[in-house]
Amino acid sequence: MRSVVVEREVAAPRARVWAVLADYPNIFEWNDGVINSYCLGEASEGVGAQRRCELVPKGRMRMRETVEEWVPEERMVIVIDEIEKMPVRSATMTFTLADGGEATPFTMSYEYEPRGGPLGAILGPVLDRQMDKGFNGFVDSLERAAQAQAQTTA
Repeated sequence: MRSVVVEREVAAPRARVWAVLADYPNIFEWNDGVINSYCLGEASEGVGAQRRCELVPKGRMRMRETVEEWVPEERMVIVIDEIEKMPVRSATMTFTLADGGEATPFTMSYEYEPRGGPLGAILGPVLDRQMDKGFNGFVDSLERAAQAQAQTTA
């Protein structure tokens, strides 16, 4: 298993950041890396909720994600249990939010197993760098969405 961790301060209150993450099926509305997303099954939040995400470019890369842990405004753990056309066999993503007042200390941890056996292990550092860049973009998008939500509800 490999690991990529992004620690950032999101310039929005924790409740707003959580509200964006907790709108689980609709990640495509704010995440620039997702073309489409939708709920699988009845649950749209909480442990057991599932979504399908179609990623850029053109939705060719797809994944099914299942919420494994859901602690409002503190922690969400998502298991990526089905991945198509990506160099990753399986992954677990953890979001951790702390209370920082008007800003939110945010950690995104991604534990993954690359595809390709020994070749995947050799290419791991390259994947780590690509994922770090993508995950920082994810946090940028999350911050913009949380700030926009604060403006529309103010």
